[in-house]
Amino acid sequence: MQANLDLTDRRILFELDCNSRQSLSEVARRVRLGRDLVSYRIERMQASGIIKRCCVMTNPYKLGLTVYKTYLRLETNKPRVSELVASLDAHPRTYWLAECYGEWDLVFSHLARTPKEFYDFQDRLFSDFKDIIVGFNVYTVVNYWWFPKKHLLGTRWKDEWSAAEELAPTHNRPVHGWSFHTPEFTFGTTPDEYMLDALEYKMVDLLGADSRLTCAELAERLGSTPAIVKYRLDKLSELGIVAGFRVDIDRTALGMTLFKVMVHLRDYDVGKELEFREFCRQHPHVSCYVLQLGDCKVEFEVEAKDHNEFNTIIDEVREKFSTHIRFMNYLTIRKDYHHRTRCLIFSPEFNEQGVGSGSLINERRASVIL
Repeated sequence: MQANLDLTDRRILFELDCNSRQSLSEVARRVRLGRDLVSYRIERMQASGIIKRCCVMTNPYKLGLTVYKTYLRLETNKPRVSELVASLDAHPRTYWLAECYGEWDLVFSHLARTPKEFYDFQDRLFSDFKDIIVGFNVYTVVNYWWFPKKHLLGTRWKDEWSAAEELAPTHNRPVHGWSFHTPEFTFGTTPDEYMLDALEYKMVDLLGADSRLTCAELAERLGSTPAIVKYRLDKLSELGIVAGFRVDIDRTALGMTLFKVMVHLRDYDVGKELEFREFCRQHPHVSCYVLQLGDCKVEFEVEAKDHNEFNTIIDEVREKFSTHIRFMNYLTIRKDYHHRTRCLIFSPEFNEQGVGSGSLINERRASVIL
């Protein structure tokens, strides 16, 4: 059910989607509201389930992991499909999972350190569910950009963006004449093999559950000091392991549906691809942009009120990039399990059977958004 949110609520949500770790005072300054009123509104939206949680976004590629995305076409066997979904949802290497309407019925992303590791996982999965898997396609994600939900800011977004374009650099533009900025969160880029130590692992785990914990609160739970916690967190950010901090919002409360768009290009022109990526970054309804290896090199996701609004956005893309795009396929996301994984896979002791003695894998069974 769509929630009754006023523009101030939406401005607060947008700020948290840009940086959910910023202080109440900073959010209050940006939305021009008293600190206590901002706190009250955030607590109200948390209590009503509009805000599911505030979370840290990590870059698995910096930890030696690669994201492999699989699309599945399934037989109409509801009990077995439910078993497959439950199996993927429980797997510690599942990074994203969604049930769909359209050409594909299920899409999921899996983390693996090597192609062979992913192949072995896929082999087991396909063997276990060979009776219902009738088709599949696999892509290797190269780069992934998340964009804040600019549609939260309402209909004034387009005019205000145009007015602000000439006054600020591309990566740091004000929105609506307010003191908002539109960062982007990226994973992929240059891979690395950084291993989190015990303190960093526990810190990322805590921030996955609540990124608004202060350094003092983190230090108390970690048995450390605020200075050490701040230093470690700053280091992980500088290394690109921590990509940013966002808010997990109940999309139905916003009256929005998620659509995934697979773009098939006429030819791969770097300049045109950059132009298209910038178009997506600026568009208020585009929430992410993906570059990947496979027969479809580009994907993006759209949050729209309904199919009519989505079709209008697609018509806009077609008109502007008709010479660059050959055709597009679409999926409607029926149920989105969100970008998340269990933090235990980032532990240096993690393996598919468990962690260390095996006690941690049972202890960490609950999902942690990263």
